[in-house]
Amino acid sequence: MLFGYIDPSAGFTIISFGGLVVAFLVSILGVLILFYKRLSKFLKNNKKIVIITTLIIAALLLTALGIGMINKENTFDNKIIILGFDGLSPQITESMMEDGKLPNFNYLKEKGAFRYLETTNPSQSPVAWTGFATGQNPGKTGVFDFIVRDPETYGLRLSISNMKGGKPQRVINSKCFWEYTSDESVPTIIIGCPITYPPDKVHGRMLSGMGVPDILGTEGTFTFYTSGEIKEDKETGGTVFPVSKSQIKVIDLIGPRVSHIGGKAKNVKVPAKIVINDTNSCTVEYQKKKYELAVREWSDWMEVEFKLGIFKKAKGIFKCYLVEIEPKFKLYVSPINFDPRAPLFAISHPKGYSKELVDKIGLYYTQGMPMDTWAVNQKRIDEKAFLEQVDEVIREKKAMLDLELDRFKKGVLFCYFESSDIIQHMFWRYIDPDHPLYEADSSKKYKEIITSWYKRMDDILGDVLEKTTVKDIIIVLSDHGFNTFRKAAHVNSWLRENGYLVFDEANTETGKELLSGVNWLKTKAFAIGFGAIYINLEGREKYGIVKPGLEAENLKEEISKKLMNWKDDKFDVPVISNVYEREEIFWGSYDDQTPDLYIGFNIGYRASWQTALGATPDILIEDNLKKWSGSHLFDPCLVPGILLCNKQETKEDVSIYDIAPSVLKIIGYSEEQLKECNFDGSALF
Repeated sequence: MLFGYIDPSAGFTIISFGGLVVAFLVSILGVLILFYKRLSKFLKNNKKIVIITTLIIAALLLTALGIGMINKENTFDNKIIILGFDGLSPQITESMMEDGKLPNFNYLKEKGAFRYLETTNPSQSPVAWTGFATGQNPGKTGVFDFIVRDPETYGLRLSISNMKGGKPQRVINSKCFWEYTSDESVPTIIIGCPITYPPDKVHGRMLSGMGVPDILGTEGTFTFYTSGEIKEDKETGGTVFPVSKSQIKVIDLIGPRVSHIGGKAKNVKVPAKIVINDTNSCTVEYQKKKYELAVREWSDWMEVEFKLGIFKKAKGIFKCYLVEIEPKFKLYVSPINFDPRAPLFAISHPKGYSKELVDKIGLYYTQGMPMDTWAVNQKRIDEKAFLEQVDEVIREKKAMLDLELDRFKKGVLFCYFESSDIIQHMFWRYIDPDHPLYEADSSKKYKEIITSWYKRMDDILGDVLEKTTVKDIIIVLSDHGFNTFRKAAHVNSWLRENGYLVFDEANTETGKELLSGVNWLKTKAFAIGFGAIYINLEGREKYGIVKPGLEAENLKEEISKKLMNWKDDKFDVPVISNVYEREEIFWGSYDDQTPDLYIGFNIGYRASWQTALGATPDILIEDNLKKWSGSHLFDPCLVPGILLCNKQETKEDVSIYDIAPSVLKIIGYSEEQLKECNFDGSALF
């Protein structure tokens, strides 16, 4: 996983027809009344015909259902259990296994295999987990970066979710392994896999993961209410509101944007009253509800309902963290999640599965990236509060896994855990003495927190092993490894300095986000995302000036060579490990949408947050002073993932693309059938 809050879009907007709907309903009411009268008269005069016809139709339906059930029987009678532990480093894993600190990982190794797992290029979580699910490279799946551009407008958007016509659309353009298993009627359970929003119709159950937005339609926008000074900060994942220091305060809970016919879209708001009880607690009142909040404690789940129109409403759930009351009032309100009992859009298959989970384990985070890393970066909540949130997220996910394991008889079960990734993102600074934010005298707890979470992953595996038998196949994998993020590299600044990116004003030193101010009639290349470079190609980009063919190829070669010579002057070390041309790493039906060049950074260096959104700061490299201090956005060959399995594999090199064909071979697919799937990997067993 990468981050929760870079969001070029403004979320979704709900269209409300209001009075138009009422007028329409009134206009057809008379027609319905007339139809009802005639239908009643017909039924009354033809009772025997109606009864006989109904019985015949029922018999035909029952017969068809019976035939369908016979055809849907499947002979696969074993269990395949796959655990996705995001971001486990093979170096850390191997070291801890050698020291005997991961006994359950060692057990799998002894029974089968422990291997370094080649990740995708680029080594981003949405790209890698899509490769895991499909067995195909980004040129086939269409998922190749967190940020993508529209060549017709140069506009940017997030790639992990897609709204069209007011409804979420499938992001992955290829078939996932759970669709193949469902075709064969193999019971299939998928819990939280990234890029599964909206959910697929599997032969079993699916809960969507990364890509499920908050109720605003963003990937996570918190709100923060304070009586203290508010400093402007462009890099934020939330909205900060001022409040008075009085005993009673009024705030607004912010809901989805609604656009009425002929009107401007506005966010629906629910007013709430905050009453200060004493220096350690307050009461929040709204919609006839009352919740008590204590200082430095998370609230229970709080419920809210937003009216979106005459017949439409959105139900949400959220948590509060009362940072302090004195000397300054500070209240953090989490992104408002879809209420899983009645989500605005389906987040599970069957649709009622999300509610069933509530009935079994209680309310839970539905937002695809639930842990609020940006609130920590912006110092709205501290590490203590953040770790409590991470604990809650993994408790919920483990409860889902336990529920499914207890009723899992045969088939395929996958469960995704993102916590190991997030912990390393936020706490790597405690284990790297060369990181700008390293604290030599920090607490032992924080210095050991990363390894403690590796142990927690090992404990989860141990619990799974206790509920399985020797004939069950268990696969553990991480999508990529991890390492330190010390320096932020501004790729657009490098392109500007080398004459490839030009701004409208001759004196422009700093370009704004979203490629604002770029003179496209003089620009040859630009960067977005976490290493993607696009040529401003004639006939593809709206104002492209570089001619396809020899001119474009020469330009790519020139940029690549110069990038390989980019050094951090302070330390005289190369910033970049490799520069990949499109044809090296992307192939398939969607390769024409992929970047022309992709940068593989050396360990310690990473494309900046500003680069991701197409901004151009006035420096080339700067210290990473954010608490988000670990990363995997390096040259993929430097950050492989891991594979553990209780079944011995025979391949020399293993790739994340090998998992999907391996699952299908286990359930009975022949070599010929696997070839027809057009996988970029091959079966391990």
